[in-house]
Amino acid sequence: MELLYKPDFDEAARRWRAFWAGDLLDRPPAVITARCEGAPQRPSNPQIVGLDGDFTTPLDTFEAWAETIYFAGEALPRFVPSFGPSQCAGFLGGEIIAHKDSGDTSWIVPCIEDWQEFLPVKFDPENPYWHLMLDFYRAISERAPGRFMVGMLDLQLKVDALSALRGTQRFLMDMVDRPEVVDVAVKQATEIYPPLFEAVWEAGGMDELGWSSDWCSISFPARGTITQSDFSAMISPAMFRRWVLPALELEWEFLDYSFYHLDGPDALVHLPDLLAAPKLHGIQWVPGDGNALQHTWVDIFHHIQAAGKAVEVWGDVEAIKWVHPQLKPNLVWYRVQDVTSPTEADELLDWLAKHS
Repeated sequence: MELLYKPDFDEAARRWRAFWAGDLLDRPPAVITARCEGAPQRPSNPQIVGLDGDFTTPLDTFEAWAETIYFAGEALPRFVPSFGPSQCAGFLGGEIIAHKDSGDTSWIVPCIEDWQEFLPVKFDPENPYWHLMLDFYRAISERAPGRFMVGMLDLQLKVDALSALRGTQRFLMDMVDRPEVVDVAVKQATEIYPPLFEAVWEAGGMDELGWSSDWCSISFPARGTITQSDFSAMISPAMFRRWVLPALELEWEFLDYSFYHLDGPDALVHLPDLLAAPKLHGIQWVPGDGNALQHTWVDIFHHIQAAGKAVEVWGDVEAIKWVHPQLKPNLVWYRVQDVTSPTEADELLDWLAKHS
């Protein structure tokens, strides 16, 4: 297959397939983008677009940006729509608030005052945000073929959506005071994941292409995405095992390939449970603002790889060159930052091939 903005898609696809099989060709996958020589500097989209029903402008903006970019290595041009990190709470009945001057974030107005009145957690196919998102995906799927990839929607259901609908503090108190209610709510929210994924998979035309990508730039030769629960950083391992891990296991069982977004030092207490999960393929470790640079957490990467899981490592060229000799090359993919030219990107790819 050839993409307008990625003529060597087939070569990139070979390395992604090898990565997911736990194999190594000449080097690990490396996602690198750089502005083409002499190309103008054009902005990409903010995180949140399409809430106003305008799908043409963000697609035009994306393509205007993509035509100036050199997608090196395993970087694939992909459009990932988003109504914000709590969009799934909007699909379940919450109100999404996103002001025009805050294109990189949105939030939910808490709406659960009484669990007995709210339960059961249910998904209404006529939900206006959901209708809008599916329309957005259909518009993307009409534009994408032969040009760029369609990215999978960030589907944060589970405790993350419920805490947005209830309010974080009150939901944390519910876990202590009314754990049996939380049991019911989480189970019902978890069961919504497969049909939502399938609907997006079809609306975006990913079922026909057989490939998917997502917001973190990883690509999958079948149903795949990065999973997460940022809320889990606020709860104990026992609570994680009761309310988060079973929901994640359902997602991993449903997916062909999966990564987990482990966000911040407070979430590290859950690493043993994640590493013991047979269906999880790998972990993206994010140390959090103000902490040591991501590539310096080599002990964490070793721990993850020792369990047979892959890792994502991001950093600039020098960071990648420093950390690469310390890792198993068949169990890592790199997201390279601050590359200034196509030549610099290709030189790093050559270096990785010679040192893997």
